[in-house]
Amino acid sequence: MITNIRNERGVALMIGLTLIVVLVPLTGIIVLRTVRESVMVKKERDTSRAFFIAESGALAGLDKLDGLINTDMDNTLNAMSPTTVISTALTHLDDGVQFLLLTVKENGVAQLTLNETQAEYAGNNTNFGDGAYQFKILLREKSDPVTINSDTWDFPYNFQVTSMGVFNGIVSRILLSGDFTARVQRDSFARYALFTNQQTLADGTTNVWFTGNTNFAGPIHTNGRYNIYGNPSGTFEGIVTQQEQSARFYNNGSSILLDADFNGTRDVPTFHEGFDRGVDAIALSSEVQKQDLIDQAKGGEAFPGNGIFVANNGTTLTGGIYVNGDSTINMSVDANNNAVYSITQGGTTKIITVDQINNQTTVDAGGGGSTVYQSVPDGIDNMGSIIFVDGNVTSLNGTVQGNTELTISSENDIVIADHVRYADYAAAIASPGDPGYVPPNAEEAVNLLGIVAWNGDVRVGTSAPDDVNIHGTILAQGGVFRVDNYNNIGTGPRGTATLLGGAITDNYGAFGLFNGSSGTYLSGYGRNFVYDTRMQGGKTPPYFPTLSAFIGFSNDIKDKIVWQVGG
Repeated sequence: MITNIRNERGVALMIGLTLIVVLVPLTGIIVLRTVRESVMVKKERDTSRAFFIAESGALAGLDKLDGLINTDMDNTLNAMSPTTVISTALTHLDDGVQFLLLTVKENGVAQLTLNETQAEYAGNNTNFGDGAYQFKILLREKSDPVTINSDTWDFPYNFQVTSMGVFNGIVSRILLSGDFTARVQRDSFARYALFTNQQTLADGTTNVWFTGNTNFAGPIHTNGRYNIYGNPSGTFEGIVTQQEQSARFYNNGSSILLDADFNGTRDVPTFHEGFDRGVDAIALSSEVQKQDLIDQAKGGEAFPGNGIFVANNGTTLTGGIYVNGDSTINMSVDANNNAVYSITQGGTTKIITVDQINNQTTVDAGGGGSTVYQSVPDGIDNMGSIIFVDGNVTSLNGTVQGNTELTISSENDIVIADHVRYADYAAAIASPGDPGYVPPNAEEAVNLLGIVAWNGDVRVGTSAPDDVNIHGTILAQGGVFRVDNYNNIGTGPRGTATLLGGAITDNYGAFGLFNGSSGTYLSGYGRNFVYDTRMQGGKTPPYFPTLSAFIGFSNDIKDKIVWQVGG
């Protein structure tokens, strides 16, 4: 028995030694494979991080490109004298790269350098987490600049943004490319949600107050000071600027001037983008004069006496629509999606149908049949439809057709008698002040309206409905935008007047009357001025009055982009 036990122990020892001989190399292999896989996983992880860092650098480069054009170029052009801008643009109509070198500056320092035939911007090495990226921007002409008119030019460019991302010694590269057009043009009053010379009624002494029924979405400016009542006392989504250093606060009926955003807890507006006081005045004068609009409407013709005239050479329109004498204008859209203008002057009515797609205009004078002309009533410079009334527009209402850009201009007053709306826009959700309120917008729309009264007021008439909607940018250079009988307590409150666009006026017109003690509205409309954000991107109604200064911008830098890994 003892001998057998010893033999079994010997066998077990041999098996154990055999297992050790087999398992030790196998364990080594497993350990080596584990280490190798760990290294590979770490390398893959680091490579991914390097790629994402490079991607972040490319996006940072794209943002910088947007800033070079829409901030640096814009600020430079805006600070230059108009004659210098014009001279610089005309001198470089065959060399858009040199134009960039001269105009893309920050605090007077050029941001781009010449790299052979391209303009270049080299970004700094930037830490990003535990890694870093560096980008470079190259710009070259896509084609020669294009003259749009005497004050507007387009500069087309191709661009490349190259980005290198580094993480733990691993390098990843991305190439981002695309094209855009930088437009240089005179600045426009249309970019304001509200602009006034003085924040008073036309008498120059009666203050008009911002109250809890006041809502502005967009930049506003006055060459005077704002008057602020109550808590709350208005909501302002855009930057608010005034020339005076102090604002006027109601202060429970004992008004005071304060260099402040609010007056304790008594008068408290909400400024989402800030309230800047003591800024430079902006002259309410224009490079585009009344005679310019008259000339565009008349198309070089002389029209005797009162009437409704569509400038033509017998077969083709040569200008816009010119009306001599007080008139009414109704805008509509027919079953074929054509713009229709029904204009009455005196005892005469003409129905003018504009077919944008087929480039034809039909004039029906009633009784005598209709005449079809080639072209549309878009003035001499073909910038968009123009109607000029040498007199008052005693009633304006209707719908602006979806493909139409139009300016209606008058010598004197323009009275809004009913809703004036775009055919193509996104309607509001809920009501102003309600939870979940979303204002109307026309961001993707083409239809656009300018309403210009040169020596009168733009008025919301007594026939206008409650909660009236007005779509368009309004300018009353010598007057106000106001509500007729705004203080008629017998009629009482008329709801909210929603303006999708902007108002540029000499003084601030009254819209409603409120109780100074309770803040309760007694009559008229509350204001809901919604900024048309297309104006911020340089869009403007045709022939709309402009400022003397110039701006430069591009709306399509991020529209057409191609990504290439390893560029």
